[in-house]
Amino acid sequence: MSISTSLLFDRATERMSALQNRLSTTQAQLTESKQVLNPSDAPDQAAAIQRLRGEIDRQDAHTKILDVATARFQSEEVALTSATDLLTRLKELSIQAANDTLGPADRKSVAVEMKSLRQQLLDLSNSKDDSGNFLFSGTRVKSQAFVEQADGSIQYMGDQSQTRIPAGVERTVAYTRSGTDVFSPPQRTQANGSTASVGFFQSIDDLVKAVETSDTQNIQRGLGEVGQMHNSLTMALAKSGSDQSVVQAQKDMLSETTLRLKSTLSDVEDLDYTTAVTRMNKEMMALQAAMSSFSKISGMSLFEYIRN
Repeated sequence: MSISTSLLFDRATERMSALQNRLSTTQAQLTESKQVLNPSDAPDQAAAIQRLRGEIDRQDAHTKILDVATARFQSEEVALTSATDLLTRLKELSIQAANDTLGPADRKSVAVEMKSLRQQLLDLSNSKDDSGNFLFSGTRVKSQAFVEQADGSIQYMGDQSQTRIPAGVERTVAYTRSGTDVFSPPQRTQANGSTASVGFFQSIDDLVKAVETSDTQNIQRGLGEVGQMHNSLTMALAKSGSDQSVVQAQKDMLSETTLRLKSTLSDVEDLDYTTAVTRMNKEMMALQAAMSSFSKISGMSLFEYIRN
């Protein structure tokens, strides 16, 4: 079989080109630290990489939502803890005011501190989170929760709705809370024996008035209502703490899942430097050998072949 000089030339050129392309690809992989530079190089592997990246992005987005919720819960906890402490002090003052050894002047002095506590409680009921949203307005987060009217009464301006966020498989936690669920109106027994709800701050105002006027009967009534309100705040604080625990557990699970996904992505996507460098050296040696052979072949002619 005869082999022309042009055929030898073409084959040598093709081999050098193939070796050059492989070497360039390996060098590019080393530069980018990636196994797959273009989806067309390895379609199945590229698809797996995209799926893993998408899942990691989804996990990260969920974690960010839970981070915001955690910050809000922490703000709630601070406000509710302070409110609980204030109600405890209000209860102590009520017990003190109910003591028959105190005279009218003494009770008026007690009422001064009780008014200050009432104002502090009002401020806490209008606490905001780090984003400037009101904590206890339900879903009306841009509206002040409790507003003092011209006659001194306090009106709740939020709603009773509640926004919930996912925190695990088939589990959600409250992201917003209604102010009347937290600063819950106590139940007051009426003259006919029935009970009716009284506004949180209305109850405190009635108690302060009873202390100022030395109305011991209504002081006792107010003392019982303060106990109800204290229990409601304690339950709200416990609920907030429980939600924080659920969210933290979900964040820990997401963190573990993300770490596992990133490890899998690294196995599929990241380059093994030792293997790549070894391959590059082999490809460089093969290219040098091909170039050397090509140089010899291209310098030959039919007369040189016959002469030799």
